[in-house]
Amino acid sequence: MKIAIVDDERPSRSELRHLILDCLGEGEIMEASSGAEAMELFLKEDFDLIFMDINLGDMDGTTLAAMAKKAQPQVEIVFATAYNSYAEKAFDIDALNYILKPFDPKRIEQTIQRFLKKRGQESSGKALAREDEKKPISKVSINSDKKMILLDISDIVYIETGKRACIVHAKGKSFTASCSMNSFEERLKDSGFFRIHKSYLINLEYVIEIYPWFNNTTCVKMQGYEKEILTVGRNQIKELKQLFSM
Repeated sequence: MKIAIVDDERPSRSELRHLILDCLGEGEIMEASSGAEAMELFLKEDFDLIFMDINLGDMDGTTLAAMAKKAQPQVEIVFATAYNSYAEKAFDIDALNYILKPFDPKRIEQTIQRFLKKRGQESSGKALAREDEKKPISKVSINSDKKMILLDISDIVYIETGKRACIVHAKGKSFTASCSMNSFEERLKDSGFFRIHKSYLINLEYVIEIYPWFNNTTCVKMQGYEKEILTVGRNQIKELKQLFSM
């Protein structure tokens, strides 16, 4: 990828160069400190992406951007400036993005992603690779007795509501947690847990039996907690059984 940075302030150019390379990992970046210098550069080199300030001293950045687009129709323009009053004019020339100083690294990363997506390229930048490398956290924190206890999610068998708290049952051990059942459900919904009742959130890996109980109710039996009676809500019975159906 070939990128140009047009800004009359050296510190801004240096900072932007650093943030771009931090996102991409590699790339050819050239700089211009004025509108005239930029135009000379655009006539000699073709660019994929141009980061451009609005106030360049010798030229208005929006005018320069329009000239750049005319010379290189394929180029994408990103305005990186301290002025927010030019946004409407900037998008009149189909700017890819409009970023305000001081630069936010997240905005730079979003801009690079938007460019790659628009060009139909795979997200191969350094920052995107870092996202791919991230693994889901396999632990959940429980605030109990003024301590933060970290439990392996895979060790949690079920969670039940108690008096103004939740009780987490994890392979023979129980912990009282101050957070709500709803917060546990949200945190664990993609980790194989299912809310069978307003009072119970279970780990489906530990279910060993679904059986009828008194008054047409249904219960589940959990591995290691076979003597505990965990009732399934009437509205959850069908969905629970479907989760285990072949």
